[in-house]
Amino acid sequence: MKILYCNVNIFVMRKKISLIFGVVATIVLVFLSGCSPQTINNNNPETVLKNFNKDIENGDFKDAVKLLNPDTVSSRGKIWAERWIKLNTYNVKNITVKDIRILGGTAHATVEITYKDGKTEKNAIDLIKNNGTWYISPFFSFKEGKQ
Repeated sequence: MKILYCNVNIFVMRKKISLIFGVVATIVLVFLSGCSPQTINNNNPETVLKNFNKDIENGDFKDAVKLLNPDTVSSRGKIWAERWIKLNTYNVKNITVKDIRILGGTAHATVEITYKDGKTEKNAIDLIKNNGTWYISPFFSFKEGKQ
């Protein structure tokens, strides 16, 4: 009869490797869950507009693109969307939400645009609800004198 010899060190080593892998996987998951900035907070149109204002104030155009309707961005491309934001907001200092009317899956926001030269102007921004998340519909202009 043969007696199988089992080295205990192999089992201890496997257990340590499993533990290390589990810890690393947990750290990676925690890190990645913190990397999805604004899509979590797109629960209402006002939050979307405030995040958009913050992004353009900080020059975070890539983050601002995430707030645009993803159907439009995917059909026209991310480069187009980023250029559209830069073109329409280069002279904008601040966007203040004055009124929002929600009708089903769409919203119409009246905003006041403050330009870098101090002038203000009222404008309108439409938003759309896509899969339960609000996005800006990029069919408006913030250029002075254009509505």
